[in-house]
Amino acid sequence: MNVQIDLSARTLSIENQAVVDAINEFLALLPDDADPRPALRLAMVILEAADVAPQADLARAADFAQSRSLRDYKQRLREEGLSGLWDHPIPGRPAITTRTPVEKALFQVVLSAVIEEHALPDDDTLAERVNQALSENQAPEAGCVTASMVETIRLRWEIQRPALSQQLQAAQQAETAEPDSARLGQTRVGGAFILAVLLVETGWLKLAHLLPMATNYAVTATQWLLTAIFSVIYGVRRAFHLDDVRDIGFALVTGRPRPLTHGTFQHLLRAIPAEDAEKFYQASAQLEVQKLGIGTRRVSLDGHNLPRYTHVVDLVKGKIGNTGRILKAEELVLAYDLDDHLWLGLRAYRGTKKLSKGLLEIVRELLNHRGSLEGLLRLFFDKGGYSGQIFLALSEESQIHFYTPAVRYPNNVTQWEQLQESDFDADPFVFDKHADLPIEQRPVYRLADTEMTINVREGNKVVGTVTLRAVVLHDPQGEKPAERWPIVLLTDDREIEARALLNEFGDHWGQEVAHRIGRHDLHLDILPLGYILKTRRDDQGQLQREVEYDQTAFFLSAWLRCLVFNLMSRFAQAMGGEYTKMWAGTLLRKFIRRPATLYLIGKELHVVFDPFPNQNELQPLLDGLNLRRTALPWLNNLVVQFSIAQDEPLHPLIEPESGIDFLDTDSAYGAL
Repeated sequence: MNVQIDLSARTLSIENQAVVDAINEFLALLPDDADPRPALRLAMVILEAADVAPQADLARAADFAQSRSLRDYKQRLREEGLSGLWDHPIPGRPAITTRTPVEKALFQVVLSAVIEEHALPDDDTLAERVNQALSENQAPEAGCVTASMVETIRLRWEIQRPALSQQLQAAQQAETAEPDSARLGQTRVGGAFILAVLLVETGWLKLAHLLPMATNYAVTATQWLLTAIFSVIYGVRRAFHLDDVRDIGFALVTGRPRPLTHGTFQHLLRAIPAEDAEKFYQASAQLEVQKLGIGTRRVSLDGHNLPRYTHVVDLVKGKIGNTGRILKAEELVLAYDLDDHLWLGLRAYRGTKKLSKGLLEIVRELLNHRGSLEGLLRLFFDKGGYSGQIFLALSEESQIHFYTPAVRYPNNVTQWEQLQESDFDADPFVFDKHADLPIEQRPVYRLADTEMTINVREGNKVVGTVTLRAVVLHDPQGEKPAERWPIVLLTDDREIEARALLNEFGDHWGQEVAHRIGRHDLHLDILPLGYILKTRRDDQGQLQREVEYDQTAFFLSAWLRCLVFNLMSRFAQAMGGEYTKMWAGTLLRKFIRRPATLYLIGKELHVVFDPFPNQNELQPLLDGLNLRRTALPWLNNLVVQFSIAQDEPLHPLIEPESGIDFLDTDSAYGAL
């Protein structure tokens, strides 16, 4: 919590400064979503009791309206104890200006007026339209909204009429503007509206109603979902950075008169029930799986750890992939389509090494989501999924083939060491990726295509066995088991040639690359904690920290990041050609995060990009989107149209001037 007591204007003694520093450390411990006012009032009482500063100075430091406010809270502390530091409920009915139906109705009225009339009507007209909307919805507030109430809400939203009037007047007088157009402003991420069109086509927004919003908030589920998605596109790494966003494009693309504050966004996220988050996940994941269509699909499954730096919470430690450190962590187990580059499924767990726990659940989920679609699921996973029970269950599914490396357990190594010379192919094996290396640097292995019997255990008891095909690589020069047996690939697929399988299994690492892209470019590693720390006093009055495990926010946020990744994959596929192989970070830099000017022209929202390098490569996609005339439902079905400004030609420096040494000041300035 970024709340501090600032008494720098006063000269404090060393003792008093120490008291102020201790109070500020106490305030910094407050969680971001907590109300800081009770703690701030308690801090003021303590500082006044310690005679650190006069009441007037303390009141100013706490932003109290009057110095007697401090005296009031001291009196309430004596009479009511700590509960007196909280605001008392205001008697009577809540003010009409704070009621959610009124705020929602005014928002829709303002949005409709700006889109249809390119102007903001006076408050009397707005009040009349709000009352009409409330009457149509049979709301009890119908007929009670006045012009002054509209003004109160409008100013609270920082919608200033003079500034808007001047902007519209300037837009009408501009030579480049059409008579019925209005210039809304500029956005630094014009490509967000391209993604908005693609987002409409995914169907995800039709599922927003599955995410209920907390009461007393004039925020729809669609607006919250849009904020969760496009905050990533706009580079908002953490929720509390939402307060720093000042971009008309972000407001429009999220369907808000102004972006959500981080407190509102976080509170709404934490208030979503687990069962509703699961319904949204299942429905949206099914859309992603169904999009793959018929035919054989290659799906990779793997777990990814997120470090948690805590001494209080008991979490299993695990290796963090990007650093190699062993830390407490939470884990995401994900399913990834290796060909279309889409995340298909997700599980979230406390602790690490959970792939074996979530693998069968996700596989059954994928089969259920595919429904009647024909085609084989070819599953690739690493040693974390090594289990006789898993192998047996997967081998019994006719729609599945799986591929995984064997673990070098002593009994497994013993089986491999017993292979005879006749079991190995006469021709040595070389990976395709090593084929172009010089002969002396080219790793060469012996290959055996055989079978292995794996025990199926329940607890420590062997209850059965499963026999699998084993493609064994052997290096006779190796000394340790990892060197002698670099990989033994287990599978129930007995059709594909062994050498092709070994070369193909490396494609499984495409999921690791996708996770790295998600982590670095789409903030997949910056997620809410899967637990909440709460503080209470025990019977002896001592403060005790309690851990409440709730992974709903962690799970839902992770899945929404996966959907953003999928949205960027759709953009790459829409671009076509070589761009289908580009990852999210490159596409964001080259095409999405480009400045653009926004215009309202009739019933259309025109996004006019500033000129930028490689703009001609984006033009075919823009032309195709313009022909579709896709409407954005959260903006009263405004049709989005795209273009690139041509009045500012670019003159890129194609080749550096070899005759200029820019370290030589005289020659550089002479050339300029």
